[in-house]
Amino acid sequence: MKQQTEQQGAFRYTAKYAAIQGSYWPIFCSSYSFASVFLLSRDFNNSQIGIVLALANVFAVFLQPVVAVYADTTKKISLKNLTALLALAAGMLTAVRCLIPGVLPVLAVLLVLELTLLFSLQPLISALGMRMINKGININFGFARGFGSLAFAACSYIVGILVERFGPEASPVVSVCFFIILIFFVYTFTKNRELQTDTALMQQVNEEKQDNATNILGFFRKYKRFILLLLAVACTFVSHSMINNYFIQITNNVGGDTKDMGFAIGLAAAIELPAMMLFTWISKKIRCSFILKSSFVFFLIKAVLTLLAPNVVVLCIAQAFQFFAYAMFIPASIYYVNQIIGREDLVKGQAFMTGAITLGGVAASLLGGWLLDAYGAGELLAVSSVATVIGLLIAWISIEKTTIEA
Repeated sequence: MKQQTEQQGAFRYTAKYAAIQGSYWPIFCSSYSFASVFLLSRDFNNSQIGIVLALANVFAVFLQPVVAVYADTTKKISLKNLTALLALAAGMLTAVRCLIPGVLPVLAVLLVLELTLLFSLQPLISALGMRMINKGININFGFARGFGSLAFAACSYIVGILVERFGPEASPVVSVCFFIILIFFVYTFTKNRELQTDTALMQQVNEEKQDNATNILGFFRKYKRFILLLLAVACTFVSHSMINNYFIQITNNVGGDTKDMGFAIGLAAAIELPAMMLFTWISKKIRCSFILKSSFVFFLIKAVLTLLAPNVVVLCIAQAFQFFAYAMFIPASIYYVNQIIGREDLVKGQAFMTGAITLGGVAASLLGGWLLDAYGAGELLAVSSVATVIGLLIAWISIEKTTIEA
C-alpha cells in the first residue's frame, strides 16, 4: 500500500513538473529561437542582433549565480515563489515588447532584459525538480524535460506558421501566453512545506546548508575539476548557440525559408522527448559521466554535418543528431552536477552549468553576427565546428567518473 502511494505521488509530481517544463521551453522557443526573425523584421542587422543576444547572455551569466546563491541560502522566499516572480517580471517585459513600435534602442533593451530573466529561470526550474528527487520523491526528470522539448517542437512549428501568416509580432504574443501558464504551474507545483524538511535527517542537512553554503569564490576552490568542465561546455555551446541563433540565415543559405526553419528546429526538439524519456533507464545501465562524455562527440558530428549540408534535407538529418547530443547532455549534466556537487551548493552547481551554456551563447552571438556579415554562413559553421572540437577535448579530460545509480 505504501509503495502504491509513493508511486502515485511520483506520478503526480512528474506530471506537474512536466507541465512546468512544457510551459518554459515554448517561451524559450518563441522569445529566443525566433529572436533573429523578430529583430530582422525591425531592421536590425546581423551584428546588432549578435550584440543584443550577447548582452542578454552576459547579464544572465552574472545574474544566474547571484540568484542561485540567494536561493541556496534564503529562508525569506521559497524556491517556487522566487521562480514565479522572475517569470512574472520576464512576462511583463515581453508584454511591453508586443506593444512597442519599431524603436531600435527600446526594443533592444526590452529583449535583453526579457532574455536575461528567461535564461536565469533555467537553473531554478532544474533545482525545483532535483530538490524533490533529493527529498525522496521519484520524479522522472528525463520524461519531464523531454515533454518540455516536445512542447518546444510543437511551438517551433506553430510559431513558424504564425510568423509566415501574421508576421514576426506573433512570436512575443505566444511567449506572453506561455508565461501566464508557466507562472500558474510553478505556483501550484507543491506546497511550500513539501520542499522543506520534515525528518530529522533533512533538518540536519538544512542546518549544515546554512553553515556550509559556499560563496562563489569558495565554490571554484572546492570544485576545481568542475571548472574545467564548465569551460568545455562553454566552448561546445559556442557552436550550438551559433547554429540556433542564426538558424534562419543557415536555412536560407541552403535554399530554405522560415517554415523550413520552424520544421527543422521542431524536428530536433521532438527527437529530444524519446531520448530524455530513455535517459532514466540508460543511466541505470551506463555511468552518467560516460553519457555526458559521449554527448560531446555527437555535438561535433552534428556541427560538421550542418557545415557540410547542401540542402534542407541534410540540414534536417544533422538536426536529428540532437538525440545523442543536446538531448543526452541536458539530463546527464543535471544528474552529473547532482552527483558531484554537495547538497549545500546544488543550486549554485546547476546555475554555473547553465551559466557556462549561457557564456557560450555570448561568444556565439558576438562572433556569429560578425562572421555572418563579414564572411557568410559557411565560415560561421566552420568556426562553430572548431569550437566543438576544443570543447570535446577539454570535456574528456575534466569529467570525473561517477557511479551507476540504482
